[in-house]
Amino acid sequence: MRRHRMLAATVLLAALAVPAAAQQPADDPVAAMKAGKELFEKNCRLCHGLDRSLATNRDAAAWSQIVKRMVAYGTPLNAAQRPLVTRYLATRSSFAVKCGSCHEATRVVGDKPVVRDWKALAQRMAGHVKELEKQGKAPSGGGFAPAELEDIAALLQAVLPSD
Repeated sequence: MRRHRMLAATVLLAALAVPAAAQQPADDPVAAMKAGKELFEKNCRLCHGLDRSLATNRDAAAWSQIVKRMVAYGTPLNAAQRPLVTRYLATRSSFAVKCGSCHEATRVVGDKPVVRDWKALAQRMAGHVKELEKQGKAPSGGGFAPAELEDIAALLQAVLPSD
């Protein structure tokens, strides 16, 4: 019984520790990515290492099911927070799979990240993919949807240092 109370107290404290940024609506993609990353890092490490979750790449539907299952196991994410975590994880996976299929992520962000127009960079890379598809050098259908480009640009802006 004491163990259950300790677990309940831990879950309650973790939920209360979520900053106001994580409570923002998802209309701002950068704020959504920052909130999703923060929620993921704070809540998922309660039970296991973060590298375990980040070792595989999945689409949004698969991440949604995993997040739902983790909530059933006791992860303190409310209904408004779950989509933020799912969106962050799915976008991170999309970046790793689609951008990493051509080059290392360090080539995208460089050794010393600087403030960039990430949306313009994402759109330029999507143009390269379309061109490679036309030339038969890239698999057809591997391009980016507009919302996916916006999320990848928001992810890069959210996770990279801005100095």
